[in-house]
Amino acid sequence: MGKIDVYQSIGGLAPDAVQKIVDRLEFRGKDPFFAAMRETYLDRMDLSSRTRVLDLGCGTGVATRALAMRSDFKGDIVGIDLSDALIEAAKGFAADEGLSDRIEFRAGDCHALDDADESYDAVVTHTLISHVTDPGGLIASAARVLGPGSPMAIFDGDYGSMIFGTGDAKLNASMVKGILDAVVANPHVMRQLPGLLKQQGLQILDFIPDVYAEAGEGSFYANLAESYVPMAIKAGTIPEDIGPEWLSGQRAAVEEGTFFGAEPATTTPIWRRNRARRRRRRCAACRPGKPKPQSLSLI
Repeated sequence: MGKIDVYQSIGGLAPDAVQKIVDRLEFRGKDPFFAAMRETYLDRMDLSSRTRVLDLGCGTGVATRALAMRSDFKGDIVGIDLSDALIEAAKGFAADEGLSDRIEFRAGDCHALDDADESYDAVVTHTLISHVTDPGGLIASAARVLGPGSPMAIFDGDYGSMIFGTGDAKLNASMVKGILDAVVANPHVMRQLPGLLKQQGLQILDFIPDVYAEAGEGSFYANLAESYVPMAIKAGTIPEDIGPEWLSGQRAAVEEGTFFGAEPATTTPIWRRNRARRRRRRCAACRPGKPKPQSLSLI
């Protein structure tokens, strides 16, 4: 952990590279399966009882706007991101959708928030923790501003498990590594979260496992490759003579209906500040229809 990725240094990128990131975040946010994963964890946060929600690492405001558009949430939202460029994009998208009066966007370091202690009654970190310099510090910062008994949702992927299946397996693994070396500082952080959370006195109350895979047709992962391979080439983590040829192979697979891409261990853990020592764990995907424990209130 602690490796630099493009999301830590957007201010130093060329305008076209920044636009690539904006486009990728918005494309991903509109993807039906990805959006459904987001709505699943938001559904479990009992938003109707929340008045002030913090979206840490808000990027272009995809999750922030989704919060504002939910019928079960009438409170205020603050979105914070390290990048001035992404904050400006977020303000523009929110204005276009008539949501500016519900959302305050501001640039800031998520590891060192200016907000007072216990000033929010819910915190969302949507695909943030895999990109930060200090995951433990991020959790501590979020826990400090979170009110007692309030939920914190940390949504991200186990990027170390990401695979592309078209063509040579060794080349695909090398390309995935090159992408992650340039774009994801902490590709295995979701595996380390239970320990990081315990250090901050946080308790796992719900855990939602998901897998996002595409076979035959390719959209989500094909777009990921198109967005990030050029950045990885520029960063020197993918050879310039290999990246374009590999991308051509992925495009051909999409056209031929032979594409495969997957992230086998995408997860959505949900936590709140610890009030009891007992730990509960529930997998809705494994036990559909099981009643929610009443003591969760919910997370």
